[in-house]
Amino acid sequence: MADPIRDAVQQRIPAMNEMRTKLHAMPELGFEETTTAKYIADKLHAAGIEVHTGIGKTGVVGVLQSATPGPRLMIRADIDGLPVIEQTGLEFASQNGNMHACGHDGHITMALQAAEILSDMKADLKGSVVFAFQPAEEIVSGALAMEADGLFERWKSDRVIGTHLWNQLPTGFVGVNRGTVFASADAIRVEVTGKGGHGAMPHLTVDPVAIAAQIVATAQTIVSRELPPNEMGVVTFGQIHGGSAPNVIADNVIVEGTVRAYKPEIREQIFASLKRITSNVASAMRGTARFEQLYGAPPVVNDPDVASWTAGIAAQVVGEENVDETPPVSVGDDMAEFLNRVPGTYFLLGAAKQGTEGHHNARFDFDPACLPTGTEIFVRSTVDYLS
Repeated sequence: MADPIRDAVQQRIPAMNEMRTKLHAMPELGFEETTTAKYIADKLHAAGIEVHTGIGKTGVVGVLQSATPGPRLMIRADIDGLPVIEQTGLEFASQNGNMHACGHDGHITMALQAAEILSDMKADLKGSVVFAFQPAEEIVSGALAMEADGLFERWKSDRVIGTHLWNQLPTGFVGVNRGTVFASADAIRVEVTGKGGHGAMPHLTVDPVAIAAQIVATAQTIVSRELPPNEMGVVTFGQIHGGSAPNVIADNVIVEGTVRAYKPEIREQIFASLKRITSNVASAMRGTARFEQLYGAPPVVNDPDVASWTAGIAAQVVGEENVDETPPVSVGDDMAEFLNRVPGTYFLLGAAKQGTEGHHNARFDFDPACLPTGTEIFVRSTVDYLS
């Protein structure tokens, strides 16, 4: 029996691979994706889709409106790369010092290919599709930037879907959780202020390095001694900046890190504990300290009803035996901001490729055979919802 959706997707596999390799070779960092945004806009224009640029600085929105009124579905894809020097050895490897080391080139490809296919099917749809190409996911800032430019008000949607290809899952498998998918992701900073002086006369100073060291050490007890044993939390300090010479005690020290949690209430509990520890430890050691959340996103949590619907669509593509829930992952993603505003699903798309490394690694790669699967899920979801 003929399947026009699958046929349309299969016919586009060469175009998908070509698009993915082109995008992979030109990664751009968050809020710098000007070439990428132009490429996306040009493709949407060519498909006869209404285009809006500069949404969230470098984001792009495409709107496919059918002639018949109906609901609105939003499809979201992130578009930025990472400051990683690529070491894959691929013929189409990036040469500009950045890298699509998390699969965003694949995300763009699947959303664009779905847009082109759905444009050809517009006469059969009732309602509209909004394609949100979001910048700056890697610094979890692009979703809020798009919101500030009216994304969720100008194109108020009834449902949102998106995918993250995942090379730790086998190709052909689709993970659809009825709850948490990814953790919250927050960048934090602690600024410690003391009194500088000679390293040989510490009694005349207030040493911010000693204070910072104690704050870092004490903060590790938040997870081990303040959170319930069955709750996930991460507090990691990755950078310490301060001082100018080995025999000089500085006035200030900056410590930066990240916080992760699977639940909003645990995230807030960690923040409250960090503020208390920062202030009290510094005070006890005669200094001052200020805790600051630099930027971040809440946990990525799917709507259970939309997730069940997505799982059913995915089963049509890969079979019920290849669709299941997966354990939550401690990485973050500001798809969370979409899901906090619109009922939706963020599904994981299996993309394992033998001999490559995991996400954010200089040797990261994924199996391009996942691209038709993700594209077909997007198309079938839209046709089902807008039929």
